[in-house]
Amino acid sequence: MMSNQAIYVRLMGGLGNQLFQYATARSVADQLGLDLVLDDRYIVRKSQHTGLAIGLFNIRAQLAGPVEHSLFSESIVRVARLFRHYKRPLGNILWESSFHYDAGIQSARAAMLLCGFWQSERYFFNSDALRQDLKLQSDFDVKAKDLMGAVQSPTSISVHIRRGDYQSHPKALERFGICSIGYYQAAVNHMRQHIPKPQFIVFTDDPKWVRSHLDLGQDYILGSELNLSPEQDLMLMSFCHHQIIANSTFSWWSAWLNKQPDKIVISPAPWFDDSGFSDKDLIPHGWLRMPK
Repeated sequence: MMSNQAIYVRLMGGLGNQLFQYATARSVADQLGLDLVLDDRYIVRKSQHTGLAIGLFNIRAQLAGPVEHSLFSESIVRVARLFRHYKRPLGNILWESSFHYDAGIQSARAAMLLCGFWQSERYFFNSDALRQDLKLQSDFDVKAKDLMGAVQSPTSISVHIRRGDYQSHPKALERFGICSIGYYQAAVNHMRQHIPKPQFIVFTDDPKWVRSHLDLGQDYILGSELNLSPEQDLMLMSFCHHQIIANSTFSWWSAWLNKQPDKIVISPAPWFDDSGFSDKDLIPHGWLRMPK
């Protein structure tokens, strides 16, 4: 592939982060009529999460190889990051300069590497095309199919609770914080007031905490007990009619991919405990926000 025929994107983080990076870069590439190349060197080097998590989706992109890697040395990428607030782009590397929408994306051009998290739907060019891309290549497991009837009910509500790594990693805890019992209980009560006979389906990395602390009624389903892959959990959550999400890009995507026109999505506020990170462009219009 010739360098002047593509947009490149640096993948960082787990599935939710990679989805934002793909969606933004794919949008830029579509606007410019270019191919998209994924640079996975960072996630490989850091052994982050599940590696190339978006490779399981029907994405329109190629994976960079040695030839593409030679276009953007790791040392130059790091230098460009240091100068992201002063000189942008630095050569053919564009680093995101802020956590809210960065208008610098408008300077993206062919043969450029996009680096950042790009966490806003304001970057998305064609939402319908992206939703087509973000379908799984393979079929669901039998266990997931068994849950499909409940998931696709008009009263189904996915509840995502993320605690594990947010608690175990001090930097993550300081930056994000954890959604409280009060947040989830208020969100559950709101859904009960607006959805007749709601069916709560919970996805979490801490089932014991859910059983001990949340009042979800007698008929809730603990979807995490099926031990499905992360991408299947994400898609099952997106097939629910409504969502209660955590301050996690993983559950953000479950709500965004939900195509129900009358969906209720409840998200925590603030998203970050660290005031240095802005969430002003992160939450789409129409989603409800409740104190975290």
